[in-house]
Amino acid sequence: MKKISTFLLCLSALFLAVSCRKTTGNSEFREFDMKCQDGMVRSAGIYIPKGVKNDNAYPVIYMADGLVFKECGFKRMIDSLVDNKIISPVIIACSYENKKTVPGYNLAYRNAEYVEALAKNDEKLNKLFENHRMFFVNEFIPYIEMDAPVSASADDRIFFGTSNSADFGITLSLKNPGLMKEYWCFSPVFSDIDGYGMLETPTSYSICWGAKEEVGQFDYFPNLLKDIRKRGGQVNSWIFNGGHDRDWWKYWFSEELKRRFPYQVK
Repeated sequence: MKKISTFLLCLSALFLAVSCRKTTGNSEFREFDMKCQDGMVRSAGIYIPKGVKNDNAYPVIYMADGLVFKECGFKRMIDSLVDNKIISPVIIACSYENKKTVPGYNLAYRNAEYVEALAKNDEKLNKLFENHRMFFVNEFIPYIEMDAPVSASADDRIFFGTSNSADFGITLSLKNPGLMKEYWCFSPVFSDIDGYGMLETPTSYSICWGAKEEVGQFDYFPNLLKDIRKRGGQVNSWIFNGGHDRDWWKYWFSEELKRRFPYQVK
């Protein structure tokens, strides 16, 4: 019954895109819009690297703040890593952030939809957060799995987010245990996980931040790492010599790709 309802949810969304299954010998990046269950229209994109075969099930990175992929040259970077046989192919599904301002609030939808701590004491903001979370879990991921040659195993799913979307990833890992085994959360800014208990499934995190971040590394970040580990999370963390910066996040994303998907000789 659960599988049927998920399938119907996916079919009910309107996708303005060519089917992702029509892969070619070259890498591809396609964009599409989704009319979602909450009435919102959300935009997304999917990157399929060179050499992907439709009869295989590839690992997939679900990227919140997906406009970073489009605007910062991620495709060119990953194409180079694949072409030069530095990494094995991995598919990247990008959910785009909504930068418009929430009516009546001095914050963007992106903030309300990604940062649960902002929504805890506000019914409208909490609804925006929950609607987005349900979209990500019940509509976005099932659509990608239905229309692209990706694995449906939690072991082959990775979440990637930066800044506010890094906070979303941390919350997602606690609210939806077992959804993904691995979370790459770069420069989270406002995660509040005091109300959560132990993680129900093995979950690993790669968390980094800059030495020049506005949020102090001597209080917020160490306490966040401590709280995640206290709940049973396995955390790999590091500090880079920079600030809240997309170029640094792109560099460390490439390093994580090399670590997680080293090229395998066929």
